[in-house]
Amino acid sequence: MLFLDPKIDYGPRLNTVVWLLVSVSAIFLFTRLYLKNCQNRGLWWDDWTLLAAWVCQAGQAGLVSYIITLGYGRVEIPVENLPLLGFPVNVLSTLLITANFLGKASFALTLLRIPAVWMRLVLAYILLTLAATLGLSCALVWIECFEFKRKSNCVAVDVSFKYNMFSCVYSAVMDVALAFLPWKFIWTLQMSKKEKIGVVIAMSMGIFAAAAAALKTTTLPTVSTDPLASISLLTWGNAESAICIMAASIPILRALVRGGMRGAVPMGGDYYGTYPTTATTMVESGGIMGIGRNVVVDRSGFFSTPPSAPSPTRKKMIARDAGSGESVVSLDRTLTGASPEPAVKGGARGDRDPDWSSDEDDSIEMTNYQNPRPHTPKDFLGGNVI
Repeated sequence: MLFLDPKIDYGPRLNTVVWLLVSVSAIFLFTRLYLKNCQNRGLWWDDWTLLAAWVCQAGQAGLVSYIITLGYGRVEIPVENLPLLGFPVNVLSTLLITANFLGKASFALTLLRIPAVWMRLVLAYILLTLAATLGLSCALVWIECFEFKRKSNCVAVDVSFKYNMFSCVYSAVMDVALAFLPWKFIWTLQMSKKEKIGVVIAMSMGIFAAAAAALKTTTLPTVSTDPLASISLLTWGNAESAICIMAASIPILRALVRGGMRGAVPMGGDYYGTYPTTATTMVESGGIMGIGRNVVVDRSGFFSTPPSAPSPTRKKMIARDAGSGESVVSLDRTLTGASPEPAVKGGARGDRDPDWSSDEDDSIEMTNYQNPRPHTPKDFLGGNVI
């Protein structure tokens, strides 16, 4: 926990930190929503859930600012302001716990887009247990016996603190689980190692939320005895909430930026291929611009003469490179679409034999994308997959 000097008023500092975290998380969230709007992609449950998480965080930040005006942040709070602290503290605590849950839930909903039944079942377990665990924490905020709060028919402080420590630890464990859960799926996709590492890192930022939750847990045992310990608790709680929002936005931002930057290659070139593509191009001959069909344009944009036919080994390398690009595009489309793909019971749709051909892959991809969107729970778990 933070070591605080009782002679210092930490209210203004806490106010600055809380609003800074709210602002940074807002940048990530609203950039995500702006890019989705610019690319005409519909908002899904994960987007609305993350927006609700930020609204809860901003609301509790406003209440933090209010209680600071009442003297919160100092060891000695004016006696006349003590009766005014109870209700706002209860509300902001409830909003903060709710923001933390919704941030994790948003990332879990994003992972539900990945078409693997086993992953969706694990995510359903995580969502249900987190809702129950953190929901009871919200209830304890209102019924625990604590200073400035209810004095009768309340739950003992020791019981409340012990349960809250459990819920904080469980929340941190679920952050770790959500961070590492996509690894198995992503590592089976037909991608280069560089692409896989980039995707895995982008989808594992929740590990920092787990670290904030762990640090928050260390402050709980001293809240009842140290008047300033709750400042550390609020600081790490806001950090966890903000990091959850940012961590849930990073994979989507990565996919949206790649989608926005990825455009059609001029003259019909293959974006992911390394092989120059034959095209009808404008060539300069004798100072006069004309049209020639016996030239090609490579990825750098320079004209050249057609190369000789590639060897079988070269064809295989070209096909694998194209397959890697298709897997990246498919994953990005899955993460940013308006609804999830039907689930596949066998695991990753990107599983392929090393010797697959590009023609076979194209037919598989077309079959997958022609499948109807899920409308029932049975469809969502793969019941309509051929």
